Amino acid sequence: MPDGSLAYGQRRHFTVDNLTQQWVWRIGLAAAVALGYFLAATLSVRLVLTPDGVPAFWPGAGLSAGVLIALGPRARWPVLAGVLVGTVAAHLIIKEPLWARPLGLCNWAEGLITAGLIQHYYGSGFNLVRLRQIIGLLAAAVAGTSVATIVGAVTYRLFRGPLAPMLEIWWHWFASDIVGIIAVAPLVIGLTAIVRRPSLLSEVTESTLALVALAVMTGLIILLPRELWETMFPLTWLFPILLWLAARRRPAFSAAGAFVVSVTIVWTTILGIGHFGDPNLPITDRVLGAQAAILIVAITAYVLAALFAERREIATRLQHERDNKLMNAEAIVAAIAHEVRQPLSGIVMNADAALRLLGKMPPDQDRVRENLERIVNAGNRASGVFDGIGALFRKADPQPIDVNGIILDVLESLRGEFEDHGVEVHTELMSNTNPLRC
Repeated sequence: MPDGSLAYGQRRHFTVDNLTQQWVWRIGLAAAVALGYFLAATLSVRLVLTPDGVPAFWPGAGLSAGVLIALGPRARWPVLAGVLVGTVAAHLIIKEPLWARPLGLCNWAEGLITAGLIQHYYGSGFNLVRLRQIIGLLAAAVAGTSVATIVGAVTYRLFRGPLAPMLEIWWHWFASDIVGIIAVAPLVIGLTAIVRRPSLLSEVTESTLALVALAVMTGLIILLPRELWETMFPLTWLFPILLWLAARRRPAFSAAGAFVVSVTIVWTTILGIGHFGDPNLPITDRVLGAQAAILIVAITAYVLAALFAERREIATRLQHERDNKLMNAEAIVAAIAHEVRQPLSGIVMNADAALRLLGKMPPDQDRVRENLERIVNAGNRASGVFDGIGALFRKADPQPIDVNGIILDVLESLRGEFEDHGVEVHTELMSNTNPLRC
C-alpha cells in the first residue's frame, strides 16, 4: 500500500508539472504574439495608410499565420489571445473607434484558415522545402485572407456608412494581408525549423553576411533614379544574392532574405525615401508598387530555395542508394569469396597431397588417383558456385535440388578440417529421395 501511494503521488506530481509547463508555454506564446502583433499593428496603422484608411502593410497577418503553421493546433488559443490583446492595445494607442477592436478576430481567423488548410493538405512539420509547398502556402494565404477580409470589409461598411467603398476596402485589406503573410510567415516557419535543428556557426555567419549584402543592395537599388525604374526592373539585380542563399543554405535563410528586402521596401516607403517614397507619385501607386515588389522578390526567393532544397534531398537520397548498393555488392562479393574459397582450398590441399604421394618410391597411384578425383570434384563445385550466381540474375523455371548431393558437397568441403582434428565422418543418407524444387 505505501508503494502504491508513492507511485500515485509521483504520477500526480508528474501530471501537475506537465500542466504547469503547458500553461507557462501558452502564456509565454500569447505574450510574445501580443507584443509582436502590437508593434506590427501600431507601425502599420500609424505610418502607411491607403486613401480609405486601410493599412498598406499588415505583417501581423504573417506573424499569426506563421506561428499557427509552425506550432500546429496547440497554438490556436494562445495565438487568439495574443492577437486580440495586441489588436486592442494598438487601437487604444492610436485611438481608433471601439467598433474596430473586434476586427482582431478577423485577423486571427485568416491565420487560422491558412494554417488549417496547410495542416489538412500537408500535415504537421510543414516546411518550405518543396515547390508544391510554396504553391500550397500561396493558395492557403489567398483563401484565408479572402474570407477574413470579406468580413472585415462588411464591418467597415456597416460602421462607416454606405459611402465607404466596400470593394476598394476589401482589395486594400486583402493586398496588405497577403503581403504580410508572404513576407513574414515563411520567416516564422524557417526560424522554428532552425530552433528545432540548429545550424552550424559557419552557416549562420555566411548567411548573415549575405543578408547584410542583400539589405545594402536593396537600399542602393531603391535610391536609383526614376529613369532606371522606368526602363528596367532593378530589383532583378538581387537575384544573384538570392540564388546564393538558396543554393548554399537552408530555406529559412532565403525566407530571412525576403524579409530583409520587404522591411527595406516598407521603411523607405514610410520615410519617403527613394523610388517607393517618391512624393511626386500618388500614394496608391507607391503602395501598389511596393506590394508588387515585395511579392515578386519573396516568391522568387522561396521558389529558388524550394528547388535547391529538392535537389539536395534528391542528391542525398541517391547517395544513400549508392551506399546501400555498395554494401550489398560487398556482401555478395564476400559470400562469393567464401563459397569459392572452400573448393579452392580443397584443390590446393589435394594437389599438395598428390605431389607428396608421387614423390614416394614407389608412388602410391591409387591414392594419387583419389586425390585427383577430389580435385576434379572441387573444381566442379567451384564452377557450380558461379552457375548458381548466374541463376540468381536470370528468370528461370524452378530447378530440382538434390539434398543428398548438397550434404555430400558440404562434407567434402570440410574434409580437410575433419582430418586435421581427427574426426571420422560416417553418412547415412536416405535413398530414393525426391528432389526439392526451388
